[in-house]
Amino acid sequence: MSKVPIQNLYYLLSYAWNHKLREEDERDLDASHCPDLNNFFARILNRGVERLLARGLDRSYIGFEEQTARIRGSIDFPTCLKRQTMLKGQLHCKFDELSADVPHNRIIKACLRILASDKTVDSVVRIELRQRLRHFHDVRDTQLHLRDFYRLQLHRNNRHYRFILHLCHLIYTNLLPEQQQDGRRKFKDFLQDEKHMAWVFEHFVLNFAKANLTGAKCRAAGLTWQADEFSPDCHDLLPTMLTDVTIAWPDRKLILDCKYYADAIAAGQHGKQRFRTGHLYQLNAYLSNAAPDPGWEKVEGMLLYPTNGYALSHHFRLHGRHRVHLRTIDLNQSWLDIESQLMEILQNRMLS
Repeated sequence: MSKVPIQNLYYLLSYAWNHKLREEDERDLDASHCPDLNNFFARILNRGVERLLARGLDRSYIGFEEQTARIRGSIDFPTCLKRQTMLKGQLHCKFDELSADVPHNRIIKACLRILASDKTVDSVVRIELRQRLRHFHDVRDTQLHLRDFYRLQLHRNNRHYRFILHLCHLIYTNLLPEQQQDGRRKFKDFLQDEKHMAWVFEHFVLNFAKANLTGAKCRAAGLTWQADEFSPDCHDLLPTMLTDVTIAWPDRKLILDCKYYADAIAAGQHGKQRFRTGHLYQLNAYLSNAAPDPGWEKVEGMLLYPTNGYALSHHFRLHGRHRVHLRTIDLNQSWLDIESQLMEILQNRMLS
């Protein structure tokens, strides 16, 4: 798979996580500032926390208990009697207090501490990260676990945390456990993780389409099997069909399947190259089961791959009515060129 430049990686993740792109981040994330993932993560986290602090840390009411000479909240009489606190002139009280010590702030603080102590990160950025940490003095230190991310519950008032928590999850899942003696930390190259990058690529294309295709409805759509006369319990055993990207214009429908594979073409028998059979079968299933719906009789299909040193632009007609496209997009070019190429791919009407 061709290398995705650090600057383009920010754009891919921003679209995939449905985050607003910012010009100041583009200027701060070129190759000279981000020679590795450590500096990439540190600079984005630094920017994100800076904006977070400008809005104010999220706070929530947390329950506390203490023995006190003045009444706070409600008095826990059973505990008072058990501990004989009144003999000391005190009461055992339970009360709620507004605090920044909430799970999502603990996660961010933990990631700030990791990167602020990483000597691989640019010294100026590490100083800024330590300055951000001072604003988390009311947030307790915690040892991160994967379950901490799955327990998070965001709502309308703190949804601006979503991007930075996505980033923290990426930092945590790609941080190798060992720390080198000189204080440097190592991250796995998640760009080589086809499963993770497949998710990023798919959601990048989907959210790009939503943001840039005017007059079209873009979504990941579930398809119904065109089947009937089921045997008992058969219906529930059919696998779910969910498209990566479905785009519906008033006069055109497109089902697009994103494939983050090193090679779009596989070696067949006798060394002959062919399109990947499983990918075509899957797309054919989507088209066949979408076509019976009114207005979808001529639905088009597309397989989209990131380029790996070659460009593909092929098309054919399936079943005499479905236009099928096989395309690649170069993620190693400038971002303006990526946008231009993807718009051309999505709006492709070469078979009209």
